[in-house]
Amino acid sequence: MASRTSRLHDAQAMSSHLGRTLGAELRSARLGRGLRQTDVARAAHSSDSHVSRLERGEIHGVGLADLARHGAALGLRLSARFYPAGRGLRDAAQLDLLRRFRARIGDRWHWQLEAPLSIPGDLRAFDALLTRGATTIAIEAITRLHDAQAQLRAVTLKQRDGRIARMVLVVKASHTNRAAIAAAADVLTTTFPLATKATLAALAAGEDPRDNGIVLL
Repeated sequence: MASRTSRLHDAQAMSSHLGRTLGAELRSARLGRGLRQTDVARAAHSSDSHVSRLERGEIHGVGLADLARHGAALGLRLSARFYPAGRGLRDAAQLDLLRRFRARIGDRWHWQLEAPLSIPGDLRAFDALLTRGATTIAIEAITRLHDAQAQLRAVTLKQRDGRIARMVLVVKASHTNRAAIAAAADVLTTTFPLATKATLAALAAGEDPRDNGIVLL
């Protein structure tokens, strides 16, 4: 719970920082065009005080529509998107998948759940890290493959940035997931060449599988 509370606090701090940053950009654009706050307020159907507070980042919970409207008055277009930044809520199905995977490979490995990448400021985390001696294997548990190529891209970037030599995708063995894997087989088999049987056999023996693998459970 402490970790989740900390992340919510970080998100609030980031929101405040973003508000100040966007406000400063609005002010800079206004001054660059030689406009007064009154001019912007009139064009955005707002008020002088609202523009002033917006530029100082003092409006808590400001909406995207409000920022976009004031930006448009200055010839600016607002763009926003989300980036992977750590683990959100973990659902019961994902926890069950990890438990079943752990039961299949036994107790030869040391487990670390939700293991963060060792990169300052990077909030991404592996679902689990398995370690035994000098061998470290990252685990990503996926209950639904809704966009196999995009999900594969995200986990391989995480593997690269986390400098992990081995990664295992543990995927729920549903009809939908099997179809998604079949459709993306050319990409998956290149990046995750080991199939379920070979991957589980190596891990159950406490051995390095010597390549990335995908496990259907």
